[in-house]
Amino acid sequence: MFPLMVFLGCRNITVQHGNQTVPSTGERFLGMHEKAYSYFCAGYFSMLERDWENAVNNFENALQWDHSSEKIIQHLATCYFQLGKNENAIYYMKKLTEIMPDEFSVRYTLATLYETVGKSKEAIGEYEHARRCKTTKLDNIFLADVLYRLANLYINEGMMETGIACYQSMFDMKLVSDPVKIYYEIGQKYFEKNDIKKALEYFLKAKKADPKLSFTSFYLTLCYDILKDYDNAIKEGIAFLEKEPENWAMHLALSEIYEKTKNESGKNEELRKTQEILKKNIDAGTKNTKEYFLLCQIYKNQHKIDEAISVIENMKLIPLDKETMRDAHFLLANLYYEDQKFDRTEEELRMTLKLDPDFHEANNFLGYLFAENNKNLDEAIQLINKALKAQPKNGAYLDSLGWAYYKKAHMEGRTDYLVTALKNLSEAVQHMEEPDIYDHMGEVYYSLGHWDKAVTVWKKAHALYNQIINNETKKAHIEAKLEKIKKLISVETKGTRVMKQRMEVETIVQP
Repeated sequence: MFPLMVFLGCRNITVQHGNQTVPSTGERFLGMHEKAYSYFCAGYFSMLERDWENAVNNFENALQWDHSSEKIIQHLATCYFQLGKNENAIYYMKKLTEIMPDEFSVRYTLATLYETVGKSKEAIGEYEHARRCKTTKLDNIFLADVLYRLANLYINEGMMETGIACYQSMFDMKLVSDPVKIYYEIGQKYFEKNDIKKALEYFLKAKKADPKLSFTSFYLTLCYDILKDYDNAIKEGIAFLEKEPENWAMHLALSEIYEKTKNESGKNEELRKTQEILKKNIDAGTKNTKEYFLLCQIYKNQHKIDEAISVIENMKLIPLDKETMRDAHFLLANLYYEDQKFDRTEEELRMTLKLDPDFHEANNFLGYLFAENNKNLDEAIQLINKALKAQPKNGAYLDSLGWAYYKKAHMEGRTDYLVTALKNLSEAVQHMEEPDIYDHMGEVYYSLGHWDKAVTVWKKAHALYNQIINNETKKAHIEAKLEKIKKLISVETKGTRVMKQRMEVETIVQP
């Protein structure tokens, strides 16, 4: 509910209208012109029936006869607010501030309206004015809200300390009886701003104010983890799980902490619990897509591709928005590719691009898939160029384009395509040093007859593969290429030597 203090209707008016009794204007409107009074009553009756359009029309007419009526201006602001025309409501509240410049409720209401339309600086100005107005004990709830809103606005504007000072004013003025919520929110704000030491300070205050608040332990775990105080991180994580044992996010966080502390058994146990909870939730039909994606990733890491695919296929059975459905198809494409089911990979990528034709990752992936399989090479180049239009300096996309031109060169016997391929691959390696790119460059140099350059880049590829775990197959592949080219160079050298000797002999024996 949006707290608009002045939008409370005509509480002090009683007028007989048929069999209905409504508040009357009393003496305040006795001097008002007859037409203004008539329009005002008509507007008020429309308000009672929530006919905001007619109410506005009548109040606008009434205001023409009584330009400074506080009640008419208040009701106009109320009606425009109810119609969702907040700029009009602001216009009339500003007029009211000219009549009642130091009225707390007026400034407070105008500030909330500014906040509604996203005018943070104007809202801050009005809230600041409101807190300087004279208030009564009855206003304290709203004053607390002013300071709370000010604190959040200042923090969102990057003025962290000023925001915290507003929170502190709530404590100093005894406007807050239970401080734990405020401490917790301050901790969250500092955490979001990556000021972890300050966040820890306020989460500890929140825990002291209410030791039963479980999510304080959740954030304390994260803070201690970032600060590398792993013992306290584990202690808080365990304390949290004693209260919420089914929270997979904390089990996952603990598994990562145990990994950092080289506790392999602890890591595996927490991952097992994470997986168990996620599977149970998914079997129960959870609508939380994060749970599906995470369980899929866990299965993928375990090389259980069929199980990972099954999870995402199940996710597709629940209601999904367009973006999530797109991501589901794209993830399935990756899984099918890893399983070397290239027809299914293409199918999922086609569905991805049907949902989002400009999804550059999918455009590049499908283009590269075609290039790898010597298929639809013209379409491959089109797709990759579309991806590059979105990210012209993406090394992976430039590598894909170079590889597609290399395949097209071999298919059509075009040396100029090899030159284009080399140009793109050389640019790709400037943006990212990946062994696959050097491997591709080696193939192009080899095809162009530049064997010495092919050796250089293949050796570079081999060195980079050495730095990556579980790349024995690719290393062996590069070693085979180097051995082959070494033999070719040797044969060429011997051939050149024999030819030279023959020419020398022929020269000698000529008469």
